[in-house]
Amino acid sequence: MLKKSWFRHEAISTKQANRLVKQYMEKGYHVEKTLNTDKKLWDVSVKLEESRKNKPTPRCMINQVCNSPLYKNPTVV
Repeated sequence: MLKKSWFRHEAISTKQANRLVKQYMEKGYHVEKTLNTDKKLWDVSVKLEESRKNKPTPRCMINQVCNSPLYKNPTVV
């Protein structure tokens, strides 16, 4: 059994908070919505399972600036 811990979405709008609560509840997670210190915003807390091993970052998300010709020779445009 994996360990569970709280993940917080802080200072979000009412619309965003309601959407998150709905999505998490549909998936069967324990969710709490509380009013932020700024009375116009909400905090949403959800108890999620921790993964033992993080999934690798997709290659499309890795910054390729170091391999760019502009990085090696900034005068090239």
